[in-house]
Amino acid sequence: MFDIQVEAGGRVKVNGRLDAAESDRALAVFRGLSGPITVDCAGLDYISSAGIAVIMDTYKRLSGSGHALLLANLTPRVKNVFMYAGLDKLLGID
Repeated sequence: MFDIQVEAGGRVKVNGRLDAAESDRALAVFRGLSGPITVDCAGLDYISSAGIAVIMDTYKRLSGSGHALLLANLTPRVKNVFMYAGLDKLLGID
């Protein structure tokens, strides 16, 4: 199960599993957002390559318009996925 909530001030909360089954829905939500975004990943249990593609699409779109994407409160398991992919050097991870 996956849940995504857009809050005020450019904060987005993601919970559950962001995988291929949920990536289209997540991408649609992220593509509807502009400005700097902070993604609160405290409730994100799992992210697949399809989920990483959603994050990278959002990062590229925002950075192209001069805005930042910050990933916050990553669990160790999810943080490791970004580190193993070498994306911790590219993305803002708090």
